Amino acid sequence: MNFRSGLLGLVAAIALASVCLGQEKKLTVGDPAPGLDIDAWAKGSQTNIEPGKVYVVEFWATWCGPCKRAIPHLTDLQKTYGEDGLVIIGVSSEESDKVTSFVRGQGQKMGYTVAIDRSQGTERAWMGAAGKEGIPTAFIVDQKSRIAYIGNPHFEDFDPTLKRVMSGRFDAVLENEVSGLLKQARQARKLRNWRLASKEFDDVVAKDAHVFAEVALEKFEMLVVDMNDRKQAYAFARNELLGKTFATDAGALQMLAEKIASDPKIDKANRDLDAALESAEAGRNIAPPNDAPALATLALVRFHRGEVDQAVELQKQAYFNALPRHKPLYKRTLTTYQDASERVSKVSDKPQ
Repeated sequence: MNFRSGLLGLVAAIALASVCLGQEKKLTVGDPAPGLDIDAWAKGSQTNIEPGKVYVVEFWATWCGPCKRAIPHLTDLQKTYGEDGLVIIGVSSEESDKVTSFVRGQGQKMGYTVAIDRSQGTERAWMGAAGKEGIPTAFIVDQKSRIAYIGNPHFEDFDPTLKRVMSGRFDAVLENEVSGLLKQARQARKLRNWRLASKEFDDVVAKDAHVFAEVALEKFEMLVVDMNDRKQAYAFARNELLGKTFATDAGALQMLAEKIASDPKIDKANRDLDAALESAEAGRNIAPPNDAPALATLALVRFHRGEVDQAVELQKQAYFNALPRHKPLYKRTLTTYQDASERVSKVSDKPQ
């Protein structure tokens, strides 16, 4: 161990001890993330929790069956979000030789950073402080170095939460603040108390329209699907979402356009593709030039409007401007549109 790494370890240990000693309440979502006190790095380089990046800190062991089953999924997530600033760290408290040998045997199948805890200090600061005993347990840390999620990486809410954190549409403090209100809104919707549900959805979105864009879409879905009120639903979509709530949020406008155009829960009779086009075009207008997601959203809407050739051209532009790791998905969609265009051409070429 060199002097620098030893000094860093001492500093981390002091910080962790301070957290543990001074922590009167249980570590929970919304709290600042503890530090890392690592003895050795079995894979990857020395890593610290820093603002601006998203981390998944997962506690695991070589003998743990569910932990082993989580490895391929965590590797896929690292590949998917790595270029966007995600760092996954698997932390084990086992002997260094055992962990290193296991990681070496996994090869590229374990494609993320792996650390060996120093005297279980990191485990106590995270798992112990959160009252967690079973593994695997994963902590998602957001761009502000706050805990955004605590739970098993196999749980169904793990991936959606990580996706929201990566998109910047997650704020742990606000999530805690509105959790009761959002639960009441959804319960009111379930009980068909439309007035109460609508008011409480609005109250949640008013906290932060960017973070709770999907909640605004929940209200739209309630209007158009549950209430089957096309007129009120699209008045809300145009006047409130396009005109106000989402007016400067390209991503939210794309989400609205995609929902209207392709959500299977919306009946054909209640699918206003003009509104979808308005939302997609508004999103493209405020997105960066040649923004691949904005182009792809507009292509999707054109496709569902039956404007297949326009969809093909827009999807081509989206494909050429997409990040390398996204190109396969964009290419598959382009092929779908091209195949549809060929079918339309063959039908139109048949003698009448």
